[in-house]
Amino acid sequence: MKQLLRLCNLRKSVAGRLLFDIDEFTVPENTCIILSGQNGVGKTTLLKILAGLESPDRVDITYRGENLSWHAARRRFQQDIVYLHQHPYMFDCSVAENIAYGLRHARLPREQIQARVQQALEWAGLTHLAGRNARHLSGGEKQRVALSRAQVLVPRLLLLDEPLANMDQAAREHAVFLIRRLKSEGISSIVTSHEPNIATLLGDDHRHLCKTGPCRHTLVIPFLYQRNIDQEQRMTGLPDRPAATGNDLGHTADTANATPGEEITAVILAGGQARRMGGQDKGLIELAGRPMVEHIITALAPQVGHLLINANRNLERYREYGLPVIPDMMGDFFGPLVGMASGMQAANTRYVLTAPCDSPFVPARLAATLYDALQQNRAEISAAHDGQRIQPVFALLRCDLLPSLLAYLENGGRKIDTWYARHRLALADFSQWPDTFLNLNTPQDRQALERRLQHPASATPAS
Repeated sequence: MKQLLRLCNLRKSVAGRLLFDIDEFTVPENTCIILSGQNGVGKTTLLKILAGLESPDRVDITYRGENLSWHAARRRFQQDIVYLHQHPYMFDCSVAENIAYGLRHARLPREQIQARVQQALEWAGLTHLAGRNARHLSGGEKQRVALSRAQVLVPRLLLLDEPLANMDQAAREHAVFLIRRLKSEGISSIVTSHEPNIATLLGDDHRHLCKTGPCRHTLVIPFLYQRNIDQEQRMTGLPDRPAATGNDLGHTADTANATPGEEITAVILAGGQARRMGGQDKGLIELAGRPMVEHIITALAPQVGHLLINANRNLERYREYGLPVIPDMMGDFFGPLVGMASGMQAANTRYVLTAPCDSPFVPARLAATLYDALQQNRAEISAAHDGQRIQPVFALLRCDLLPSLLAYLENGGRKIDTWYARHRLALADFSQWPDTFLNLNTPQDRQALERRLQHPASATPAS
């Protein structure tokens, strides 16, 4: 897709407070981008910078293939980009005269103005309101007038600040229809919204401007809010149920469902700093002649349909295994929850299974046991339990939990158990496979694991 605009190193402060610091933001031609974020995060300010109405602290700009200074880019933006306020101003005159305002300002001939205004009225379904005073219209009608007033100028980029706020259903549907039409007319758009589902209605792309958490002050690719309607229908309507405990551990029903391997993506968590191992990349530490991650891949591959590796360094080395390698989406080394979320973002399956890269004794029934616990308890998450305590990074999670996880991380949350407690959690009994949770944290651990691998007879069976 051809690039219309690219901003790099975009920084903006207000009253000495950093508002945002965005490494890169690209707007392709003929596309609609949804821009979400909490109140006060800077969405409107970002739009005003793109419209040339407000200056950044610094920015590097490429516009239509040309590198421009802010001074030069600002002139181009003011010519080619139109900003629409959430509450668009209506002049005290007719709808037709409101739509003609920008054309008159551009000093176009009267006949041309009349023809283009008529086309715009028809475009927005406003012909019957052409002579009415625009200030006497409903909120939805005013928004359509504002859209027409912008569309008639044929901008290259249209910036819409909360265009669907405070509308009834009919007005929203009409506005959505018009915004969708912009792309077919060669007009790109950026639409701000607080509503996650707007991305599925309008957006070709979606960016989230963060206010708090590890990615605060910058843009991230948000999690998908809806994989598909059919999946959402299957997931909804489940009754609340507490976590399985005590008597539920180890329970196996004769009617347990077969594990749907193709619906599970396994995410190997190799993104940590490994401070206790002197900062070594634990996934690449050799054990019995093979890097640790190979042991995990070998054990998981037969159990699931897809595999990913979450890593923040040595990416090319990990890619040698022929698997997708996904760095943390919210900055490096923010803990396993961010690694889980990053894997969930990249997966295209109903479930993700997570396992650490430093526990080589993955049982052959890891996926099946977690899946059975999830189904039997009608849960959203199942996590391994060793008979004494939960082992939370060995888990199976439904992918429609992504919005919840994004919100938790953005607000600074890091603890797995705290986020798990917000959802229906089942505990899967792994007491018969205690070696599952042996891991590598110290050089002494490595020696013990080596001995266990060299003498498999002493190890707990893996099936």
